[in-house]
Amino acid sequence: MSLEFWRNVSVVWIAIHAFVLFLIPTVIAYFTVRGINWVLAKTKLGFSKAQGFSRQVNEKTEALSERVAAPVIAAHSKARKVQQVGKSFLA
Repeated sequence: MSLEFWRNVSVVWIAIHAFVLFLIPTVIAYFTVRGINWVLAKTKLGFSKAQGFSRQVNEKTEALSERVAAPVIAAHSKARKVQQVGKSFLA
């Protein structure tokens, strides 16, 4: 058996090892992507419902804050006007 034979055997052996070492991460990545797609498909409905509830809470909070803040803003505005009228009389 010559050196060329062992060279060819080692090249094939290294190629097989490289293929296996490349195949393992590829399989892991494939099943990871499939798992993520499955999780997204299962949670998509829940997230859309949660987004609807969040939108309703946001709208009601905005309406309530406007209702609560309106008298405070009006009172502050009137107080500011009185203060400016007082300053104009003194100036």
